[in-house]
Amino acid sequence: MSSVETLMSMHREDMALLRTEAKQARKERLDNNREMDLAFKDLRSKLSAEMPVTSSFSIKLRAPFAVMTALMGVLSF
Repeated sequence: MSSVETLMSMHREDMALLRTEAKQARKERLDNNREMDLAFKDLRSKLSAEMPVTSSFSIKLRAPFAVMTALMGVLSF
């Protein structure tokens, strides 16, 4: 019986060690993800501050597209 109890206690110790290692690895991953998210947000805010504000591409093409569509409609008859 002693060997079974010894095996069980060794298993419990190993499982406790594995749980603490898993918690530590999870914490490190979360910390790393937070740092990467902050760096990404900083980079995104720097890029958006550097980019000039322009109107969207669809607004610029709306009038020429409407004229072309009307012209195609007239020419198709």
